[in-house]
Amino acid sequence: MEFKYALSLLFSNMGYVLKIFGWVLISMIVTACFGAAVLVPIFDALGTKAAVAASFDAFTAEISAFIDGGVSIRAFAEGAASDLVNVFSAIAAEGGLLAALIIAAIFLYALYSFLMSCSYYPTAYSVNQLMSSNMRMGLASSMALNFKHSLRFALARISVSVPIDVALIVLGSLLLWGLLEGIGVFAFPIMIIIGIIVVSLRSCLFAGWLPRLLFVHDESMYTSFGRSLRAVKLNLKGLIKAFVITFFAAYALMAGLALPTFGLTVIVVPSLNYFLFRTIELVGYYKMNGLSFYTDAANVVDTVEFGYRAENQLSDGDGEER
Repeated sequence: MEFKYALSLLFSNMGYVLKIFGWVLISMIVTACFGAAVLVPIFDALGTKAAVAASFDAFTAEISAFIDGGVSIRAFAEGAASDLVNVFSAIAAEGGLLAALIIAAIFLYALYSFLMSCSYYPTAYSVNQLMSSNMRMGLASSMALNFKHSLRFALARISVSVPIDVALIVLGSLLLWGLLEGIGVFAFPIMIIIGIIVVSLRSCLFAGWLPRLLFVHDESMYTSFGRSLRAVKLNLKGLIKAFVITFFAAYALMAGLALPTFGLTVIVVPSLNYFLFRTIELVGYYKMNGLSFYTDAANVVDTVEFGYRAENQLSDGDGEER
């Protein structure tokens, strides 16, 4: 149900995707500017290290040979995987520079996450207006109206999500390293499947937070997050299914269209996803609370038909349904 009606809302409101696309571009440009100032000196210092320079030159030579048609896809994948392991090994040997690179990368990721998170609350607010009353509110207007809440939510979210993401990236990198050493290029399809499952579970973790903030106004950010986990637990099957389909479709689109569109899909697809995530979260909340919602001006979905009786609806602990 979540993915089906989220997709319906997406097709009915494609204008929001264009606005989110603009916000993605702004966030990327701001992050890239900070990244140039922070990372260029580190890369320059790494370039002076003979082992790093040699392994990186071998990696770029492999790419050049593939572009020129000198090697097959299979040979390129195997050679590039081996060269990439050598690059990481050479960088890992440079303790101080490696630490600086890691700190800079975490800072830039936190910055980008914060900028993007600033759009989550306004997007969810606009989507909720569409679903509850079919009233359209522009993203810019929603941002202006909810500026304070957006900043508070963005700060709270990155304080939770960034440590989780860093831990997942470290574990994923170690797993990829081990698989590359063991089975070579076959590690990539395995990691793609594992990655889709992990990021779907991660999305489920946060899926109840924004809807609860929109409907329950007397809770702090972290209290709202903690209490939202019950809603996620009750609807885990529906949410995980929706997020797995979304991430798999996103990967398929980016893998299939990245080259023909000269990389444009790498920006466009996340813009679609950001809107879909907010709608999936809200559809799940409406479903669990037996609330009806608009998918467009002519269609209203009655979630009671999906079998969620009153005793199964959410409660904030004092008997009041949310």
